[in-house]
Amino acid sequence: MIPKQLHTKEFYNKLAHLFYAVSMVDKKMVIEEKRKIVSYVEKYWSHSFNKNDSKEIIYETMRELIKKQATSEETYEVFKSYFLNKSNEFSKDLSLKIMEAADSIATSSSKRNKSELILLTKLHKLLFKD
Repeated sequence: MIPKQLHTKEFYNKLAHLFYAVSMVDKKMVIEEKRKIVSYVEKYWSHSFNKNDSKEIIYETMRELIKKQATSEETYEVFKSYFLNKSNEFSKDLSLKIMEAADSIATSSSKRNKSELILLTKLHKLLFKD
């Protein structure tokens, strides 16, 4: 699922930045979004690297971003920069899983709002630019 060269702390850190960006795009993170993040981390990102390490990197990064009150825009740009530097290592399958998780986080508490739609569109264009 995740290419060997992406089995790094950096990958999971940047993934956490994206999940934070999606959940905070409307300026608040609700409990449903937190639950959805946990659900997708368990589903796709706890079976590789070192199971506990990959999950803990994501959760610790999220806690740090919450603590410092990072903006959605800042954290999306962190993921975008990482992706652009490593885009040739992202398989279509991995990009689909990332998009699925982001969409699910955005719709976890209600239907997508305008800010969520804009961010999801930007993410889709980034991941599937071909």
